[in-house]
Amino acid sequence: MTEVPVIEHLGERVSLVRTKRLALICLIIMLSAFVSAKTLTVWLTGVNNEVLNIYRDLVEEKFTPITGIEVEFTNLSWGDFENRFILAAATGDAPDVGGMGPLFAPELGIRGAVIDLRATFPDFDEVVKNLYPAVFRSLSYQGSVFGVHFDANFAMTGFQRDDILQQHGIGSLDTWDDVRKALPKLQANGSNLSLAWQLTTDLYEDVNMFMWQHGGDDYTPDLKASGYDQPEAIRGFTEYVELYTKHGIDRASPQIQAFADGSLFYFIQQPPWYSNLLVAHPQLQGKWSVVQVPGTVRDGVLHRESSVAGNALAIFRSSNMKEEAWSFIKWIISEPIQVEIAKRTLASSAGRLVLPADLNALAKVDLPERDIEVYKKALAEGTTSIYGLVAPRHRRRYLQFAAEEAILLNVSPEEALVKYAEEHNFEIKKKEVEYARFIQKLLEEQRK
Repeated sequence: MTEVPVIEHLGERVSLVRTKRLALICLIIMLSAFVSAKTLTVWLTGVNNEVLNIYRDLVEEKFTPITGIEVEFTNLSWGDFENRFILAAATGDAPDVGGMGPLFAPELGIRGAVIDLRATFPDFDEVVKNLYPAVFRSLSYQGSVFGVHFDANFAMTGFQRDDILQQHGIGSLDTWDDVRKALPKLQANGSNLSLAWQLTTDLYEDVNMFMWQHGGDDYTPDLKASGYDQPEAIRGFTEYVELYTKHGIDRASPQIQAFADGSLFYFIQQPPWYSNLLVAHPQLQGKWSVVQVPGTVRDGVLHRESSVAGNALAIFRSSNMKEEAWSFIKWIISEPIQVEIAKRTLASSAGRLVLPADLNALAKVDLPERDIEVYKKALAEGTTSIYGLVAPRHRRRYLQFAAEEAILLNVSPEEALVKYAEEHNFEIKKKEVEYARFIQKLLEEQRK
C-alpha cells in the first residue's frame, strides 16, 4: 500500500477549512444583505392599474438603485380606504406611507395616527415650495401639516366644443352670466352643459365651486361653525340649484360620449378626461379646447375658484422607517419624477394624464403651451376644501341632501341649505368634545 505523506493530509484539511470558512463568510454576507434590505410599504387609493405600474417601474428604475429602498405598493378602493386606514392604525398594521384623499390626512393626524410633517422634517418648507399652495388648506389643522399632495389630479377645468360655439356665434364663456345667456340657443339646437358630478354623491365639488366664487366656504373662518348658513354660501348654492331648476342643464348624460356627439357643448371635469378625449375621440382634434371654469364677478373682480385638490401622502406614526418614508415622498414630488409621471401616463394606452403637483414640472409636460397655461391659471386661482373636525363624508352628505331636496323636491335653496347647516353645527360641537384630548395633545406637541 502506498503511503500518503502527512503533508498532503494536512493540506487537504487546511483547504477544507478554508472552503468552509469562505462559505460561512459568504452566507453571513448574504444574510446581512437580506436583513439590512429595506422595504417601504406604501398604500395608495384609487389608482388606475396602469398608473400604478408606472409608479412601480419608476421606483425600480430611479428610486431603489439610488437609495437601496424597495417599495411595496398596495392599492385601496375609494369605497373603503378610510376604514382600512383607521383599522390598520388601530391594530398596528398600518403602512409606512398612506396615499389618500387630502381631507382624510388631518383626520388621521388629529387621531395621532400620522405625523406632522412640517414639525418632523426641518427641510419641509423647502421641499414643498414648488407645489401649488392651495391644497394645504385640506391637509392642515391648527398649523400642523399631515400630508403632501403628489398630483393635481382633481383640478377642475372646462372642456368646450369650440366648433359648436362658433357655429352659433357664441364667444368665450368666462362667466356664469355668459353661460346662462348662451344656454337657450344651444339647448334649442340639441346641445347642453354638464357640471362635473351632475346629481351624484360627489356633487359637493360642484356646489363648493359656486360657494367659493361668491365668497362662501364650508366653515366660518375660525372653524367653529358651519359656513352653509352664511349669505355668501347661500347665494352660491342658489345659483348652482337654479342651473338645474331654471336653466335645465344636463343631469346624467355620459359626458365623454355626449361631448363627442355634440349633445354636450361644455362639461367640467378633472385632468384624466383630457387624455381620455385624445385617446377615445381623435376625430375631435381641433374642435375642442380646455378652458378655465366660468367665474363670478364679485366686487368688480372675476372669481374662478374651483377644486384643485390632489392625492396626498402621509407618514404613519407607527412606521420605523420615517426618514426613508420622507425620502420617498421627496423623490416622488421632485420635479424630474413629476415630469416623468406625467409623460408616461399621458403616453400610456389608457391615456390617463396625471397632472403634476410641482408647478415647474407642469411647464414641461407634453401638452400644448396654451393648455399648460390654462392648467397653471386653474391651479393658481383654484382652492380646496378647508379641513374642519367633521369627517369629509358627513360634509359631503349635507350638501348632497340639500341639493337633492332643492332640485328634486322643490324646497327653496336657502331653506334646504340652512337645514343642513344646523346638522353640520351639531356635528361640529360633537367632534369638538370627541377630539378635545387629541387636539390638546397636538397643541402640546407644537409647543415643544
